[in-house]
Amino acid sequence: MWQNSLPKQPIYNRIMDRRTWVFVANRFMTSDEVEGVNKALEQFIATWSTHGTPIDATAFCFESAVVVIAANESEVQASGCSIDKINQLMRALGQQINIDFFDRFNVLNRNESGGWAIEKYTANNANSCVSATITSLDQLNQLILNQ
Repeated sequence: MWQNSLPKQPIYNRIMDRRTWVFVANRFMTSDEVEGVNKALEQFIATWSTHGTPIDATAFCFESAVVVIAANESEVQASGCSIDKINQLMRALGQQINIDFFDRFNVLNRNESGGWAIEKYTANNANSCVSATITSLDQLNQLILNQ
């Protein structure tokens, strides 16, 4: 998993070409909220399946502002119903902690001091931000490591 104290380390060292869903919050989560979201993600991943077949997946919060869910689809592909379950989970989590994870214009970008800021998508930050357009852990890692 990502180590906040080592910002130039890979966020996850397993299979990097996993199909990835990224949800950027409209505000930073508190440490208690991150803990609760991570617990909910662990429970979700432990039981997530497609047509009764478990999906090999991982999920985590990144920088208290982004939820990442990644599935290894080399053996089992996520179906429409299993993807719907991701959206249902994220809507429920958002309602519990009063966060909008579905404004696709929210992005996470490095600020001038090297920290992270939640911003609105623009042409200027399109190639450097963490956003819902990310489709693999490798792509996410490259954005983080190249900044």
